[in-house]
Amino acid sequence: MDSTNISAIIIDDEPEAIHLLEMYLRFFPNIQVTGKETQAQKGLDLVKQNLPDLVFLDIDMPDMNGLQVADQIHSENFRSEIVFTTAHPKYAYDAIDIQPLDFLVKPFCIEDLEIVIHKFQEKTEKKKFSRKVELFIQSQSDAPKIKLPTTNGVLITGVKDIVMMKSKANNCNLYLQDGTIETITRNLNILAETLNSPALFKVSRSTFINLKYLKRVDKKNLKCLISFGHNVLEEDITKSHLLHLEKLDLFPTLP
Repeated sequence: MDSTNISAIIIDDEPEAIHLLEMYLRFFPNIQVTGKETQAQKGLDLVKQNLPDLVFLDIDMPDMNGLQVADQIHSENFRSEIVFTTAHPKYAYDAIDIQPLDFLVKPFCIEDLEIVIHKFQEKTEKKKFSRKVELFIQSQSDAPKIKLPTTNGVLITGVKDIVMMKSKANNCNLYLQDGTIETITRNLNILAETLNSPALFKVSRSTFINLKYLKRVDKKNLKCLISFGHNVLEEDITKSHLLHLEKLDLFPTLP
């Protein structure tokens, strides 16, 4: 399991439930319980003060229930992920709009908790990658240009200007932002290695696209919609590459 430290707060009106969850969490050395509270409002104050990574939140509590607490956490744009702990699975439907990380239905075991923590770590990694790509794309305006050999001479361009790269025999066609197509006298994989950019994503054996220009993905028909200027391109994406893209969780997809 990832060794990155994860802070957590437990809010539950039953002290025994808090104690049991805290005992389970001790099996995960990277989880640090930074607060625990039996009253919903005081628990909400703890979240505001500590800004934890995870909030284990009971739903059925007096005065203010867990759904109301979660709604306030989200309304103030805290980045804490919420895990509802409840003995009543019926509440799951009411919590759909809140989009919690997960539910733990009491009584739960340590294996259930391990699944939740693994899910949190996966989601965190996706966010990190998404931010990495976002920062890279933003930085492209200042990125140095590169000289590439063409059939007619050389092309001086930057990754930000490349919309798509497609294999063509031993060469490669570059589809550029200005609508032109240049043939580079290098094969696709060598060119991709030379450019070495996380913004260039492989959608099939013969094609890379620039994520900056990806508008939409149609999962049913395995198509990518690429938009630049007044131009729109539709490109195939294989199932395996679609799965990879979905795991990155960067863009909206059609069912």
